[in-house]
Amino acid sequence: MNILENMSFHNDRPSVCAIKRTDKINYFAIGLIHDQYLKKHTTKDPSLLTVLQGELEFFIHGGVIVLKEFDTYEIPVMVEHEVKGLKTRNIFTIVQEK
Repeated sequence: MNILENMSFHNDRPSVCAIKRTDKINYFAIGLIHDQYLKKHTTKDPSLLTVLQGELEFFIHGGVIVLKEFDTYEIPVMVEHEVKGLKTRNIFTIVQEK
């Protein structure tokens, strides 16, 4: 599977591309256009974010972390966070351990 070929960007909402889902993991890609947000949310599962293309602002704990291509970030469980795309096209993957 080629994530970029399977990603369709939308002006009104983030794009999501399922990669693999089992009883142990959920692996998916998210696409954001410039200045688009993945709204505030929490996760109950340990999650690893990896930036494949573009650049992100990751809002957490009242601050912001800039993530660039190939950066990874372990998202803490049950901590509210939000993500913003900074480049024309931004793609990142999330691997959640169940």
